Amino acid sequence: MKSYEKYIPLNQEKQVDSYYILNDAVQYVEDHIKETISAEEIAAACNYSVSNLKYLFHKVFQYGMMEYVNRRKISEAACRLIKTQESVCQVAFYYGFSSQEVFTRAFYKIWQETPGVYRKKRHFFGLYPRQEFICDECGVFRRRYDLTGLAEELNARDCSAVVCFDIVGIRFIKTCYGKDAGEAAALHALQRLEEFLGGDCSIYRLAGDKFAVNLGGAGYYSARNETLKVLEANGTSFTFKGNEISLSMFAGVCQITAGAITSKQLFDSLNFTIETAHKRLFRSFTGPDGFQTLKLRCDDASGLYKGEVSHVYRESHMGIHGFACRIPCEETNYFFSVDDETEPVRWKTSENEYHLFFPDGEDWYRKTVFTSSKEVLRDHYYIIRNLHRQKDQCLTFTLLYLEIMCSADGRVITLNGGELKEALHEGIISKKEYRKIVNTGKSILNRIEKKRE
Repeated sequence: MKSYEKYIPLNQEKQVDSYYILNDAVQYVEDHIKETISAEEIAAACNYSVSNLKYLFHKVFQYGMMEYVNRRKISEAACRLIKTQESVCQVAFYYGFSSQEVFTRAFYKIWQETPGVYRKKRHFFGLYPRQEFICDECGVFRRRYDLTGLAEELNARDCSAVVCFDIVGIRFIKTCYGKDAGEAAALHALQRLEEFLGGDCSIYRLAGDKFAVNLGGAGYYSARNETLKVLEANGTSFTFKGNEISLSMFAGVCQITAGAITSKQLFDSLNFTIETAHKRLFRSFTGPDGFQTLKLRCDDASGLYKGEVSHVYRESHMGIHGFACRIPCEETNYFFSVDDETEPVRWKTSENEYHLFFPDGEDWYRKTVFTSSKEVLRDHYYIIRNLHRQKDQCLTFTLLYLEIMCSADGRVITLNGGELKEALHEGIISKKEYRKIVNTGKSILNRIEKKRE
């Protein structure tokens, strides 16, 4: 892989300030989780204004500060429901809720079950564990869930089998159906893990779409077999606000030996397991004629995705000339292998009609997705390089991380900014190319803004 000079951000004061403020706020919530907590009290503890703290919380979490407080309280209350014989009313008052009715409504909003039903059916409670904040060496501000409990479990046994699961396409789910759909996907994924793995294991949430399951003394092959049981359910859907959303996961198995492992060391180890497993996930796109119109594959030499589009033709759109391709409908075929010894797990998803347009002289292409009634659902803009026309109506290109999505209701979201900074830091792309990608993204945003006028 070609490696450029690594980039170290020079000015991180703003990120560092946010790091301390958010960690102070989180600590205050933990210290007073059994009490009634107000936004003013949290802000005072951080020596920060209420409005600025609310803005910071929403920017990092994508939901409000008091919503974070409520989710933490409900997670702790779920733990108490499972581990004690206290009544629902007692648990409600223990965590500062004004009544059992208020508590039940808040509980149902998160778990989609009443406290009584949840107590009978579930054993997992850490849907929203305490969070930790870091500003990494790439200058990317990140949040992690606390893994102290899992570290203690692993240090108490000589060797443990841990399976790491990751939801396929969580960003697509959030982008298309909203952030609440992403949380619903996480809940359904956790319930699937409970269903297939039973109550003898410990489940921990690593990040928004990542989970770790401690299978204790199970050997590698036993853990692998349990993993395959879960993955066989890939492609099944859950319902969210009238939409059927396909839910699939991939996974990696690792064995961890005791040795005073810290929460951070554990996170890094499990995250590496997930990253390694992700390289075993492959997908192909098949059109109604049975041919692969769009192909994407990871190039090991560069670390970037290479794309190929067939059946392209010349087209003009609003005075702009370029190459285009129309895909009336498409099936995405997924293949994932836990290791080299197992047969791949296979599943399919389908997508609406979409059009691709590669404008002449530009370093991006647009994917326009349509509804069944031929109305525009959303536009995706992808930044690329090395666009070449091959023989027999075929284009090849290289994807460059940044993606911008514009929905029919006017939402504009920039995706993969953190991954872009990591690629710069790791030397996968040069500083010059990084600046070009960022400027191309700004140009696309300006284009979208002008289109609205």
